[in-house]
Amino acid sequence: MPFNSYEFLVLFLPCAFAAFAIVQRFAGWSSAFNVLAVASLVFYAQMSIKLLAILLVSVISNYVIGSVLTRSALASKPSNKLLIGGILGNIFALGYFKYTNFFIDIANQVAGQGFDHFSIILPIGISFYTFIQIGFLIEAHGGRAEQRSVIRYTTFATFFPYVTAGPLVMQKEIFDQMDNRTDSALDGRRIAAGLTIFAMGLFKKVVFADSIAPYANLAFNGVAAGGVIDPVTAWTGSVAYTLQLYFDFSGYSDMAVGLGIIFGLKLPLNFNSPFKATSISDFWQRWHITMTRFFTNYVFSPMAMNGMRKAIKSKMPAFPRFVFSGGWPIIFTMLVAGIWHGSGWTFVFYGLLHGVAIAVNNGWKQFNLPAIAPTTGWLLTMAVVISGLVIFRSPDMGTAGTVLASMWGLTSFTTTGSGAAVQLSLIDAWMIILPLGFIVLSMPNTQEILSRDWVTTDAKPKEMSRLTNILSWKPNAGWALVTAALLVFAFSNIGSDSSFLYYDF
Repeated sequence: MPFNSYEFLVLFLPCAFAAFAIVQRFAGWSSAFNVLAVASLVFYAQMSIKLLAILLVSVISNYVIGSVLTRSALASKPSNKLLIGGILGNIFALGYFKYTNFFIDIANQVAGQGFDHFSIILPIGISFYTFIQIGFLIEAHGGRAEQRSVIRYTTFATFFPYVTAGPLVMQKEIFDQMDNRTDSALDGRRIAAGLTIFAMGLFKKVVFADSIAPYANLAFNGVAAGGVIDPVTAWTGSVAYTLQLYFDFSGYSDMAVGLGIIFGLKLPLNFNSPFKATSISDFWQRWHITMTRFFTNYVFSPMAMNGMRKAIKSKMPAFPRFVFSGGWPIIFTMLVAGIWHGSGWTFVFYGLLHGVAIAVNNGWKQFNLPAIAPTTGWLLTMAVVISGLVIFRSPDMGTAGTVLASMWGLTSFTTTGSGAAVQLSLIDAWMIILPLGFIVLSMPNTQEILSRDWVTTDAKPKEMSRLTNILSWKPNAGWALVTAALLVFAFSNIGSDSSFLYYDF
């Protein structure tokens, strides 16, 4: 039941909010948040009762472990073994459901055998709810979590706006908002702001992302089927997919934030105009922000600090010291981040590409090499991003190699197919690409438009552009009409096959 489905918009959302608001009015916020736990489980159960059972096992197991870790930390007796066991248990469960068949493929390639795949259903959102709970265990072990009831923890771990595709929230961001509430669930201004950002996200997904998707699909599916692709078509399909994923993920992120606001909980930003970035490091501070935060806090930083200590102890020269404390940790971190997205060699190479690019970018700054002009930095960044997304989108490295070779004129490295040329309407495609590109690069993003009523847990920027101030949202009749128009137009254009791309990860 994705957010852009009639079932969600017409049935689930109105019923869930009505129950939430009524209970808050007559029984208070604590009971209302309990309603959210039930609603979130019902939301997830619509996908599969079996998948709900897997989610509940994960929630209950992590709650029990987290409770013990919290008590141990409060008693100044943190249990390292229990933390490691809890993390490994989560990773094992994730690995079984998501990577078992990939490991079988590797074994078949290495041993030359033909082991059959297991029949395993991939639980939607398992990467997200698993890492949210790993983060909770780490926070509990560090004494940064308070004891909560099992139903309150369930609300945190399964809240339907983010359980399937993020953001990766931290326990403090959610739990602190549940305490000492005195406002009303029917706060008109808050609901209006939430509906507006939700409408913008739905519009991005249904109108923008879904309109450009066919051109990306034609290009990549054609190459995967053995077709030959020329450079212009390769670039067109690659840019089309780049914009499709941008508006798909941006739309989901907006909808998640909007739903959180409607139900009284601000969520962290996960998307902040990443295609305006002028370096690859800047890009990852804007794209999938909470994932970047998670891997920075729990993978990169420990590795970097350990590497720095070893480098200082052994009195390494500057470059080896950078490799140990900055280069290798970021490459490994991005490799893990790439694999986190999915099982397959394409995700491995996607992570490696970005890891090497960030390492080069950071090393360039650390060794005070000549500054790169913003325009040049943007072009280099987008070259890495688009090339990376070609790998990300391709079903295998052969397809990715063919598209990239055509794009960059490396025909001697391509595995060009012997089929017919891949065909798509270039004029029609670019008539959509150009205006979408203008929006991406020139217009304020959703949270900037909603800056008067800051809608996330992140710090509000001190300054806004003049255009942002002109387009700034206000709770008035004009914006009510805009929101209604966005909802109606998006609602009337919902397709039968329009799932969010991150549901696959």
